[in-house]
Amino acid sequence: MAGRPGPTLTIMSAVRGRLVLVLLVLVLGLGGVLAAREGAAQVVPVPAASVAPGPCPTVGPPTTPERGSVGLPPGLRLCPQRAPGVGPVTVDVPGAVLDGWDVTGGIVVTAPGVVVQRSRITGDGSTDHGVATAGAGSVRVQDSTLTGRFRAAALGGDRWTAERVEVVGVTGDGAHAGTGSRLLASVLRGFAPGADVDGVEVRAGDVRIEDSTVRMGGDHRSAVHLAAVEPGDGPVLLRRNVLGGGGHTVVQPGPDPAGTELLANRFARDARDGPLRLDPAARESESTYLDGAPVVRS
Repeated sequence: MAGRPGPTLTIMSAVRGRLVLVLLVLVLGLGGVLAAREGAAQVVPVPAASVAPGPCPTVGPPTTPERGSVGLPPGLRLCPQRAPGVGPVTVDVPGAVLDGWDVTGGIVVTAPGVVVQRSRITGDGSTDHGVATAGAGSVRVQDSTLTGRFRAAALGGDRWTAERVEVVGVTGDGAHAGTGSRLLASVLRGFAPGADVDGVEVRAGDVRIEDSTVRMGGDHRSAVHLAAVEPGDGPVLLRRNVLGGGGHTVVQPGPDPAGTELLANRFARDARDGPLRLDPAARESESTYLDGAPVVRS
């Protein structure tokens, strides 16, 4: 029939299509290789949707940390996990353990029960957080150091626990504490200048900050900023911390519907306006300066 190709022509057309597709793939692959050969600065890696995490073989088995230690233990050979500028690593494997990682960018945890330990996370400005949860994710960060440029904070999201963690030399805030967050036996210090920078911004109830040191500069807003908390979220507890700097070292600009308690915290004498500004409903006791003198709330 005129105008319709016969069987031979149809098969040849299919073959030609496949050849064109193969050639196109080869050309694209060659282009990627050539771009890579032109220099690392011109290579733009595509971030993977998720990773299959595991321990770094060079760090050796975990050991019991020394009493009072914080941050990445010295002398470990870490495994690099990300190129600069790529963005965050996404961990979606429940119960995954990231041990001995050296991450440039950040980590987003979308699975429950994840552990990040003996690792360094260096912000390069491409991520909001160093370690953050999303969705149903929960994470425990321990014996690790977070440093560098983060657009929001070194730690963020809900259901995170940071123990023996060092947050040092970061831009942005130290931590955004959502529901179920815990900051334990950690040190946050050396922040980049910024009038709206907080050591920890508490954004929900059911938050504990205990046995930690948060020291800010005189130009920062606060060591702990108790932001708006919804009723029923659970209480906020600050206990046995060393806190300093900011306008008010601990500030609560709004009401206290969830119940906040400050117990046995010690304060440096370096806040611009005073150590405490709390809602009258917040409970506070045994607050002292580092020299032992009692702190009077305002």
